[in-house]
Order: sequence, then C-alpha cells, then structure tokens
Amino acid sequence: MKVVVLLSVVVAVSSELPPTPFNRFPSQSFHRRPSQSFHRRPSQSFQRPSFGGGFPSPPRPAPRPIPSNVPVDETSGRSQYYFSWRHDNGRKYTGDQAHSVCTRLGGGWQPIGISSREEIELVIRAVGRDNVEYIWTGGVRSGRGFVWLNGEPFTVDDWSHTGGFRIPQPDNREDGIENCLSVLNNFYGDGIKWHDVACHHLKPVICEKHI
Repeated sequence: MKVVVLLSVVVAVSSELPPTPFNRFPSQSFHRRPSQSFHRRPSQSFQRPSFGGGFPSPPRPAPRPIPSNVPVDETSGRSQYYFSWRHDNGRKYTGDQAHSVCTRLGGGWQPIGISSREEIELVIRAVGRDNVEYIWTGGVRSGRGFVWLNGEPFTVDDWSHTGGFRIPQPDNREDGIENCLSVLNNFYGDGIKWHDVACHHLKPVICEKHI
C-alpha cells in the first residue's frame, strides 16, 4: 500500500511542474534540415531566350547598291543612252540580239524608244556624228503599226519618204517580214530616217534607260 501511495504522489507532483523548454514544442522534427529542394539552382531553361538556340546576331547593315559600270554616252531629259558601237568595236547584231545586248546591261536598259522630237534629234546627231550606217531601235511591228518595246508611246515618227520600192516607209518590202524599226544613214539619199527592216539583218543599237 505504501508503494502505491508514493507513486500517486510523484505523478501528482510532476504534473504540476512548469513546462521545460523542450516540452513547449511539438515533435523535434523542426531540427531536421528543411528539404534542400529550395536550395537547388532554379532550372536554367527559363533563362534561355527562344532565339533558335542562341542570342540573335546584331542586325546587318543593308547592302549597298552595286554601282553601275555601264558607260553612259548621253543623257537627255529623264533618259540615259548607250551607243553599242562605241563599246564593242562596232559589232553588229540581229534585232533579237540587239535587244539582248541592251537588257543584259541590267538596271532597266532596253533598245531605245523614240517618243519625242528631241529624241529624234538626239538619234540623228549620234548617227551622223559617229558616221554610223544604221542602227536598231526598240521598235517592232504590232498589227498594222509599230510599238516600242520599252513601253513608251508611239506618238511621233520620222519615217523616210522612200526605200527599196521608192515608196514611203514602212513598206514591209522584204517578203512581208520587215518587223523591226531601224534608222538608216542616208541609205537611199533620204537623210537619217526611219525604215522598217527584216530583223535578221545585222546592225548596232542604241540602248536607253529611264532615270
């Protein structure tokens, strides 16, 4: 009986003791190191800009236009002119070849289209000054008339009053296939005038570029 009473007393006394620093807290799990997941380096994927695997290159300056090396023999109004005989040792071409000579210069060059009296005079001066027998222009037959390949309006003309048949030009004399427009230098004693000519003949050409 004495043992039982003594234990009861001890229990009663201990329950009345003030709490210790340790029994104020719950389980000691707070002593565990917090999960290190927050110590991990954040994933670097978000730091990579989506530029296809790397940062974009600095913008390149716009390419400079390549300067033209086409020699310009004359400038008048809004056009420049290239006289083929001055640059190829007087070589001569068919009508189709003459067209290619001009377009291969690049930059919009075409066989000349003569659409003003001033341009007629320019051609007469060039042919007469250089004593050229004849030249091709950019005139081609279209239906019953002619048009300029470069799109200029066919609003003036300087056709000769004569030719192989001694009749005014254009006369379509050579088997009805004179489909190209040429300027002849007094070929029929008629001065420097326009003639329709079969395109297979060989002549130099004046090229024109609008500026």
